[in-house]
Amino acid sequence: MINDKAKVLHSTGKWNVSKDVKRVFASWSSGSAQFVNMDGNRYSVLQMAPERFIATNRQKKGHLVGSSIPGTDMYLIAHIRAKAKGWEHMAYPAIARAAAMMIKGTKSQFIETEVDVTNDVNELAEVKNRLGPSSIDPYLKAEVEGFLDWIKNPQGLNSYLLQSLQENDPYRISKLAEIYNELYRLFYA
Repeated sequence: MINDKAKVLHSTGKWNVSKDVKRVFASWSSGSAQFVNMDGNRYSVLQMAPERFIATNRQKKGHLVGSSIPGTDMYLIAHIRAKAKGWEHMAYPAIARAAAMMIKGTKSQFIETEVDVTNDVNELAEVKNRLGPSSIDPYLKAEVEGFLDWIKNPQGLNSYLLQSLQENDPYRISKLAEIYNELYRLFYA
């Protein structure tokens, strides 16, 4: 966790970010960096916006995911292991949710604890059983329902696709093809 001056407010002992965090945050703030260096590794920037930062190491050394903490001058940056499955879909929403939970007054206020993340599936299953059934974030659910309504609406997705094809816009068509491939892989692979 850092502030808008790139001062490290909290960090795990296993991850030395103090010497690189200022340059990483300056790159994030610029909105135009193609890569950043953190803890001796180079990460290619995939997404960068004032509230979001996502970068990956091409040599399979992991990923960097950052989120602003809403209503504050603080930011949360996490390192995601290279072998984490589904990280490209799950990491940013999880980091953003954790960042939002750090705000005073939220239902799940940040509690300082040491968390040991392990690969032990049995331990994770035990934790899941203790916590009870999982619930879906109501904002995420509303967003998905709105997206599904847009897909069903004849003036929504269908209209957008037809317009893109009629305009013969190669950029939009290539992006739509990427999205189609990702959805196909997600549901059928």
